[in-house]
Amino acid sequence: MTWTSLAMLGWIAAGVAVAWLPPRRWQVPAFALFSAAFLAWHAPLSAALLAAFTVGTHLVVSSRAGPGRVLGAVAAVAGVLVAFKLGVTTEWGTSEAGAPSLVPLGLSFYALRTIHVLMERYKGAPIEPSFESLAAYLFFLPILPAGPIARLGDFRRELRRRRFDGAGFSRGLERILHGYAKIVILGNYLVSIRFAEWITIEVDAGSAAAAYLDCLRYGLNLYFQFGGYSDVAIGFALLVGVRVAENFRWPFFADNIGEFWRRWHITLAEWCRDYVFMPVASWSRSPSLAVVASMVVLGVWHELSPRYLAWGVYHGAGLAVWRAWSRRWPAPRGARGPAARLRRAGAVLLTFHFVLLSFAITKEPDLAAALGVYRALVGLAP
Repeated sequence: MTWTSLAMLGWIAAGVAVAWLPPRRWQVPAFALFSAAFLAWHAPLSAALLAAFTVGTHLVVSSRAGPGRVLGAVAAVAGVLVAFKLGVTTEWGTSEAGAPSLVPLGLSFYALRTIHVLMERYKGAPIEPSFESLAAYLFFLPILPAGPIARLGDFRRELRRRRFDGAGFSRGLERILHGYAKIVILGNYLVSIRFAEWITIEVDAGSAAAAYLDCLRYGLNLYFQFGGYSDVAIGFALLVGVRVAENFRWPFFADNIGEFWRRWHITLAEWCRDYVFMPVASWSRSPSLAVVASMVVLGVWHELSPRYLAWGVYHGAGLAVWRAWSRRWPAPRGARGPAARLRRAGAVLLTFHFVLLSFAITKEPDLAAALGVYRALVGLAP
C-alpha cells in the first residue's frame, strides 16, 4: 500500500479518530495499538520483528546491562537488517524493472530508531523509557513506512506537550496536500510521464543530452517522491498532535556538498553523523575516513549492493574533498554584491551537478550500466 491510495487515506482518518476520541490517558496507547494493527495487517512478519525489537530493547535499556550486552543488541538488530538487505533490489519495494523487495515494511527505518535507543543507552544517556512510551515511539504509524527517523527524546517531549490544536491540525492537512501534490502531480505525472515522454520523443537516444536528462528525470522524481512521502508523514503526525523532524529543505539549492547533506534526507544524515561519523572519527582521528565510512553506511542502508557501495564512496569522497578545500580556502563571510551572488550561483550549479551525476549510479541496475551512462555523458559510444 502507498501513502496515496484510498485505503491509506482511510487508515489515516481512522488513526486520527483513534488518537483523539479515547480518554486522554488512553490516547497514546490506543494509537500505538492501532499502528501495530496496521503493520500486522499489511506486513505480519514486520510486525513480529518490531514487537521483538521493542521487547528486547526495553529489556536492555531498563536493566543494568553492561556495554557488551548493549552492543550485542545493536549487532543483533543490525544483523537482522543486513540479512534482509542481502539480495534486495531497492528500498522502495520494487526496482524500475519491477523486481520485488525482500525487506519487511518499515524495517529499514525502525531498525535505525531501535539502534538509536540502544546507542543512547550505551553512551549513558538517561533515557530508560517505560515500555508504553518505547512502544509508542517504535510503533508510531506516521513514520513507520518511510521515516523521518525521529529521536526518542524529541518524541517523548512531543507526547508530553501533546494537545489538540486547530492550527496544528490545519497545518497537518495542508502538509499532506503538499505531499500528495509532490508525489502525484510533480513526481508521477510531470516528471515520470510527461518529462520522460519528452526525452524519448525529442532527444536522440544514446546521446549525451539523453543521458543527462534521464539523470535529471530520475533525481527530480526521487526528490518529489521521497519528499512527498516525508510531507505526508509529517502532516499525519501533526494530525495526531506530534511534530516530527523535517527531512528535506530545498536540497538542490545547496551551495556545497556538505550543505546538501544537511538538507537531503536530514534525519538519516544526522543518524549517520552521530552513530557512524563520530565513533569512527574518535577511533581513527581521521575525519576524512569517518565521512567516507558514514556515506558508505548510508549507501548500503539503501541497498546492500556494489552500486550503492560505489554511490556511498562517491559521496564520501566528495565530502572529504570539500572538507579539505573549505579548510584551505574558506568562503568569504558576509560577502555581498554581484560577485558574491555569481559565486553562490556557480557553487549551487556545481553541487547540483555533482549530485546529479551520482544518480547515474543508483538509477541503473548495475555498475556496468552506470559506466555506460558516464560514457554517454562524455560523448563516447556505449
